[in-house]
Amino acid sequence: MKTPSPFRRSLLGLAAVTAATLTLAGCAGGSDAPAGGASAGGDVEVAGVSIAKDADIAAMVPEDVASSGTLTAIQFDNAPADTFLDENDELAGWGPDLGRAVAAVLGLSFEAEVSGAFDTFIPGIQNGRYDTSWASIIVTQERLDVVDIVAVHESTTGVITRDGAGLTISAPEDLCGLRIGALAGSAFLIQIEEIQSLCQSAGKEAPTIDSFPQQAAAQLAVTSDRIDAFMTAKGQLSWLLRDGSGVEGFEIQPLDYQPNLEGIAVGKDSGMTEAITAAMNKLIDDGSYEKILATWDIDFGLVDKAEANPAASQ
Repeated sequence: MKTPSPFRRSLLGLAAVTAATLTLAGCAGGSDAPAGGASAGGDVEVAGVSIAKDADIAAMVPEDVASSGTLTAIQFDNAPADTFLDENDELAGWGPDLGRAVAAVLGLSFEAEVSGAFDTFIPGIQNGRYDTSWASIIVTQERLDVVDIVAVHESTTGVITRDGAGLTISAPEDLCGLRIGALAGSAFLIQIEEIQSLCQSAGKEAPTIDSFPQQAAAQLAVTSDRIDAFMTAKGQLSWLLRDGSGVEGFEIQPLDYQPNLEGIAVGKDSGMTEAITAAMNKLIDDGSYEKILATWDIDFGLVDKAEANPAASQ
């Protein structure tokens, strides 16, 4: 597998959503959630890994956040294995688990609100309603203009089609002339616009674009033949069609499009970017990061170093 930059290890990753109601995650979002409970000695257990506060890194937290005792977040409600509500309506996934772990290093609790309205996430962080969002934020220049992003994973875009549709999509040009859907507010819409330009430059019919507020709506559009294909993180598509998932009627196409860094969106005015980056690098260095992601069968796209505000892929 080709490694696109010195600090990335392989590839794959993220971005989808369903359910439109806004739900307060409460205990599910905090460090005392089932995936992150207190253990002996005041440490926090996340995905079976004991995480301790690091006093030096915790000292980097701004006074207003330290006094509140919480790191707030807005999370997807259905983008497994990244971030989702499980069968008990509790927040799960490798993203919130990293949030809980980082919060523990900083001596904070992790409190998350869960929503299906992805296009409200960046504005919510930008206006200070939330400190962060974990796992599902692909680095784009447009986003870097309004929020900070701490890159912690590498994703690649995949394409799902209706099983038996007779389509083979192994190159971007294979999408020319097709009806393609993506999540509203996602970076995948930008990628489809780039493919439109590519097709037009090649003298081919450009694909049409449909956006969907929820992943389930896009899946229904594929199965009902209203669109030919749906583009999102290939890692999430693999989770959707994993053995025993009960989901049938879809086919993941061979295309791996535009590897991109993704990670934690942080409010520029929150003062938390440096502390979160340092905490993430502690988790990477001591092996906790790799263990937490392995809990979710994520053995691809791991980074050797968390980086704040890396250059957006072109």
